[in-house]
Amino acid sequence: MSSVVWEDLILAILSVNRYSLEKAYSAVDGFRSEELFDLKKLAEQTVEEITVRLRRGGYDREEYLTKLFALRLMSLAAFVKRIGVEESERILTSPDKRKIEEFLQPVKGIGPQVLNNFFTLRQGAHQP
Repeated sequence: MSSVVWEDLILAILSVNRYSLEKAYSAVDGFRSEELFDLKKLAEQTVEEITVRLRRGGYDREEYLTKLFALRLMSLAAFVKRIGVEESERILTSPDKRKIEEFLQPVKGIGPQVLNNFFTLRQGAHQP
């Protein structure tokens, strides 16, 4: 499993609503230690568990927003579980942006800003 694509996508999801890519990226080590980039583990967690892991990983945006983003990560994990991790990775690592946009469209919380963040990170600039 290519963890970089999941890191990029999760950072992109968390970097909206006045929360910069740089700020989210600064918590990467915390996210890794909390295993927030492991989609299989995320799919098994409750929203409360993901909320706690986000906070422990360095992402605390007060109760409402932290829980909202935990729900978005849960939605992504459930979607990937349905499609399959390998198939999802194949699409997300494709050079076809339109295909990626169409693929991610059903995931709650993924809109134009998340896609823009994701494509920025995928261009190889993994440290904004």
